[in-house]
Amino acid sequence: MNKVMKYSATVLAAGLIVTSIGFTGQTPAFAAESPTTKNTAQQASVLLKWKDKTLSQKGLISQGNTLIPVTVLRDQLGLTLSYNSATRTYSLGTGYRQLNIAVTEYGIDTRINGYYVNEYEVKNIGGRLYVPFKLMSEYLGVQGVWNPSLKSLSMTPRVENDVVITAESVNTKTKDASFLLEYPVISGLVSTDAEKEINSVLEKLKNQFVEASNEQAGNRDGAVEHPYEFLQNYLLTYNQNGLLSLVMNQYSYTGGAHGMNNRIGLTFSLKDGKLLSLEELLKEKNPTYKVTLDKFVLKSLQGFEGYYGEFKELNANADYYLKTDGLALFFQQYEYAPYSSGNPTFVIPYDQVLPKGTHLFE
Repeated sequence: MNKVMKYSATVLAAGLIVTSIGFTGQTPAFAAESPTTKNTAQQASVLLKWKDKTLSQKGLISQGNTLIPVTVLRDQLGLTLSYNSATRTYSLGTGYRQLNIAVTEYGIDTRINGYYVNEYEVKNIGGRLYVPFKLMSEYLGVQGVWNPSLKSLSMTPRVENDVVITAESVNTKTKDASFLLEYPVISGLVSTDAEKEINSVLEKLKNQFVEASNEQAGNRDGAVEHPYEFLQNYLLTYNQNGLLSLVMNQYSYTGGAHGMNNRIGLTFSLKDGKLLSLEELLKEKNPTYKVTLDKFVLKSLQGFEGYYGEFKELNANADYYLKTDGLALFFQQYEYAPYSSGNPTFVIPYDQVLPKGTHLFE
């Protein structure tokens, strides 16, 4: 979490206002503007449309990003909005796309399904919360068309695969360890064999993590005062054109200054449930794809703070996942940069790795 100027004690105690039209229920209203928020008059206004209907609420442009009021997600997208005063967290929606916005003393912590989304920052502007449209487009199933002359954004639901994704969880605790595991279950596909194959992979990953974690906890040093902690969460990143892609974190804390995170990228064909490697995804369309990706990764790492300087080429099992705007290649902690750098991730647009006129799945 990036440490920024602390919010006033009043804001932290009362919560942020999320609308000016009388929202009631679990979310508190906050009448005065926090001294740390920006003046809305300094932001450019954006006309918003949802399914061709012009909305009374306006968006904003801030530092090149189009921001959408939280209440648009509630009122137009139909996402339930609640507030937990104990954790100072606003929750929007349910299931694998639940967006949680925690207002902390260090700033705003944004997560989807428990997965920390650090590339898109929810903003507190004028005492109200705004969600970047890019976050909605990438992870909440919304697409949009920007009209520069009208300064308007027309939003509609994204056309996605006909698949049901159910969010499941395991929350257990022993004297040695606590487990909070989030994982998806796939259903609704034409091919039940494909469903079984995908769910088998997801179940196996969860079980292997639990088994390894239990073994670690069983060998716990008696000098360690607190139980070990094991977390698994995931983020659905692509659900179109017969492909389903997600990124999963498996985090272990066994004492010391910090825990360790293992990140896993998974891309499935919904036709047969096959887990696709980079080669299986790209080689048929671009036989020289690896040359392109190696050059892209090397250049990206060379400009990355803390890079060790040891990259030569991607291996056969290179980690990746799909996004709507490109292919995300990532690396584990300590692989090419220090722990503080997290998991270096670089997104290459599809048109840079696929020949003109071709698509990921045809």
